[in-house]
Amino acid sequence: MLLPVTLAARLLQRRGTALLRTSAVAALVAVALGIASLVVVLALMNGYSEALRSGILAGGGHLVAMFPAGLAAPEAHAVAQRIERVRGVRAVGEVLYLPALLFAGRDGATAEVVTLKASGLSSAFAPPEQPLPAGPLPVALGSGLARRLGVADGAAVSIQLMIAGRTPQMLPARVARVFHTGLVELDDRWVAVRLTALSARVAAARANGVEIELHDPDAALRLRGPIEKAAGKTALVTTWQETNRNLFAALRWQKISLGVLLSLVVGVGAFEVASSLVVLVTEKRRQLGILIALGSRPGLLRAIVLAAAGALGIAGVLAGIAAGVGLAALLTALRIPSFPAEIASIYMVERIPFIVRWGDLGIVMALGVAEVIVAALLPARRVARWQPAEVLRWV
Repeated sequence: MLLPVTLAARLLQRRGTALLRTSAVAALVAVALGIASLVVVLALMNGYSEALRSGILAGGGHLVAMFPAGLAAPEAHAVAQRIERVRGVRAVGEVLYLPALLFAGRDGATAEVVTLKASGLSSAFAPPEQPLPAGPLPVALGSGLARRLGVADGAAVSIQLMIAGRTPQMLPARVARVFHTGLVELDDRWVAVRLTALSARVAAARANGVEIELHDPDAALRLRGPIEKAAGKTALVTTWQETNRNLFAALRWQKISLGVLLSLVVGVGAFEVASSLVVLVTEKRRQLGILIALGSRPGLLRAIVLAAAGALGIAGVLAGIAAGVGLAALLTALRIPSFPAEIASIYMVERIPFIVRWGDLGIVMALGVAEVIVAALLPARRVARWQPAEVLRWV
């Protein structure tokens, strides 16, 4: 009679141990999946913001000082010289923005409405300097614009300038460079030329502003005051942050909203940890009962359960962070997501990289561990309330 009872007891013990192990693994996986999804989404939002920021900064100066119509070029040059003396300014150049029509193909059969930027600053997409103001005007086209027009380096095009108060003027031009910034607005709609080359061919094409590049683009708001003072009262100075304030504010709120939403997924995993603690307490109630019978304080039992929850939660959080960082690196290496032209026009960028930041990882880790500990408080409090008379039956 004793042998069957002993075998049954061992079988129940094995089943209990297997159940505990399965519950712990399920809780760890649930926490890891929630943390990994949170890390990947935050990295995606960081990459989206950085892609937009890089494209915006590639399109112009970190600050732009625009002047009233009719300001003479020598005056703009003097303003540029004063701004150049402000500490923190790396380069200053006169600039002219004009609407224009770009014609390509045989007899100009294909036309596109574009924004013409004539700048005195050297940039990644400005055409090279031309030693002599002769021949067709060298222009740089965005990759999307060049693709739609079917032109490449060296192709002959024509550009019609729309200068206020003057008759539209047609100029022969040559594609000197096709640039690619990744920002759809620039790559699809902008044409860049040298201001000196344009002014040599069109006397009325004079600078209507000054663009300023800084050593630190993020210092634009701080340096706006000194630059505005140097530019004079007639200048309207704006920073790249102010121009795109609504866009980046929307991205920040979207990142916060997605983080809060996905933290609920982590919460589901945290309550999986709580359920595994219930299984643990049930499996180990004999050992816990011995501790209570020996006079252990309720705080010690609570600390034991919370330590088990913390260990399981930290393991799940670390596994989730490792999985999220690895997945973000893999997707970035595979250039996923990349959008076709139709979709890129909606998202404003052709590709979004995944950028993992240490600050985000710290917040994710603290949030995950906190949710696990909060979820574990209920079983921990129940264990701490056990009475010695109640548990003596288990010993």
